[in-house]
Amino acid sequence: MHRQGLAFKNTALFKRGVWLSAAALLAFVLAPAALSGELRSNPVPSAIAFVLLVAALIYFFWRTQVHRLADYVHDCQDSLEVRRGRTNETIPLSNVSGAEVTSHGGFHRITIRLRERAKMGRQIEFLPQASLWSNLVAIQALARTLTERAQKARAISDLRVP
Repeated sequence: MHRQGLAFKNTALFKRGVWLSAAALLAFVLAPAALSGELRSNPVPSAIAFVLLVAALIYFFWRTQVHRLADYVHDCQDSLEVRRGRTNETIPLSNVSGAEVTSHGGFHRITIRLRERAKMGRQIEFLPQASLWSNLVAIQALARTLTERAQKARAISDLRVP
């Protein structure tokens, strides 16, 4: 079976790096105050800075939805193999209602909407291959092609149902 990778190969590493960067940023905010003993004598300024940073990071993660990105998506002609974390799933193209390009936090991603809920929900989001990152037209063409193939797969599937 021919399989073509659609998603950025290092998505899992990218996501891990984002979370580790956030944790490091929090540590760098608290470390100077903790090392100088300022947390014991006057913790209010450090606590305010920490709370503001946590709020900014929560907003960032809510806005970008990095945790929702699929780690890999492979096109297997009549289905898509998808993995996010430890969850693996094969999604028939006939279950895809459409694909579109969305942008969150400066990153273009492809969102695949499903007709029926799957293990990963009603939609699958992934970063396209790195070679496409600066080419929005190519990313849109990929989404359009997936949508057209899904429509054909649905038509064939509907013909087979008695």
